[in-house]
Amino acid sequence: MSPSIHCHNKSPLHATKLDLRVWIAAFFLVLKSSKGISFVVMARILGVNQKTAWKMGHAIRELMDDREAVSARLNGVVEVDEAYVGGAPKFKKGVQNKRGRGTGKPMVLVAADRNGQAKAALIPNARAATLTPIMKNWIDPSSALRSDSNLAYRKIGQSFAAHYTANHGKRQYSWSSKGAHINTVEAVNSQVQRALIGVFHRLGRQHLQRYLIEILWRWNHCQQEVKIRNRKTSSGTKATTSTIWKPNPVVEQMRGLLCCAVGR
Repeated sequence: MSPSIHCHNKSPLHATKLDLRVWIAAFFLVLKSSKGISFVVMARILGVNQKTAWKMGHAIRELMDDREAVSARLNGVVEVDEAYVGGAPKFKKGVQNKRGRGTGKPMVLVAADRNGQAKAALIPNARAATLTPIMKNWIDPSSALRSDSNLAYRKIGQSFAAHYTANHGKRQYSWSSKGAHINTVEAVNSQVQRALIGVFHRLGRQHLQRYLIEILWRWNHCQQEVKIRNRKTSSGTKATTSTIWKPNPVVEQMRGLLCCAVGR
């Protein structure tokens, strides 16, 4: 008899007819991939149809959703930025596609601290009235905020211990003495774009938040590792350090997912 799951308390795996080993393999595929895995590829590897693979993928993303705020609020130095997600519009002769705030692409607010944690959500606009309640919920008030020169952040920044900006419009990308850059949050944005365009391709707004949840899970479940390299110079040997982020072991991530399964 194939192993199966029967839970009295409902979860995304409640009363599934799929072999438990198929679910474990699906968890592994999603958690092990660096940018995600499409349901077409998952279906082929698991030997299920594409509709089943699509549903399994969304069930796993449901487990990744930290809506109970298990993780702490972002703290320390926290960077914020908006991103417009999705691929480039198709070229049409005589049609000029707007960029930035003029585009019709979905807008996402992303916040990331320099300790390796990030949050993101779809937003209708980048006005202060929209951003303020989200940021106050996400970020500890004792944090030092870093942002671009969007006017909405000036008022919001008064709610935090400090606020410094980098004016990208004037080609100012870093204020070294204050550590005022948003390179970390832009790295999160870059990972979102690579996954959405390179793996999941065309996505509707209806399911976009779920895919953001998966991408953030991948970012948030890494551990810092400092590497020291000895480099030869004309004056001798110089030690240089670099920081890399390695994904947590898959078994550890799977344990974290299943801990939040009941009641989803």
